[in-house]
Amino acid sequence: MRDTDDLAVARWEVATLTGRLRFLTDERDAALAERDRTRQLVVELRRSRSYRLGRALLDLARHPLRSGPALTRRLLRRPAGPAPRAVATAVPGRVYVAVGLGQAPARELVRALRQRVLVDADHLPVVVTDQPAVRGLRVPGVVVEYLPDPATWARHNPSDEWETLLAGRVAQLCRDHRAARTVVVDPRDPPTLARLLDPARY
Repeated sequence: MRDTDDLAVARWEVATLTGRLRFLTDERDAALAERDRTRQLVVELRRSRSYRLGRALLDLARHPLRSGPALTRRLLRRPAGPAPRAVATAVPGRVYVAVGLGQAPARELVRALRQRVLVDADHLPVVVTDQPAVRGLRVPGVVVEYLPDPATWARHNPSDEWETLLAGRVAQLCRDHRAARTVVVDPRDPPTLARLLDPARY
């Protein structure tokens, strides 16, 4: 029985890692596409009449004897404006795949994560659970995402593997919550608050 449980957890870990890698691949592709768009905009800008005119004005500013002091002062004058405001950045998410837990352990995990972020609000916990009793749980500072358990999914979608569903959901949650990490919770040994506070493990 333990070998079966180990295999199930290993499959969930592979699916979670697959989802995380899919998210990182999408992020890389988006960054490359943005770089290419920026390069194209630079090329188009340099070919534009406005850019050439601006360069001519800069040349005039660099050689004030050719254009006179008055023109130089007008070119170099910049209107004073308010200092830019600091942009608040949200904490990154962390996806916890908590599949196979009973109702009580699932609730305890969500509560422990809530206490965890009260102690150190360094991330937003996103809990993926297959426990129906927890799907509507509203806990401030913790996101609860319901996923049908493997057996239920197999009955309704026999042609689609549950691990594929999990990988896709993890990738989407990483995108939605800018998740920096993913954690697969072993249902036989869910973490306590003390373990969640250990940075080496969680």
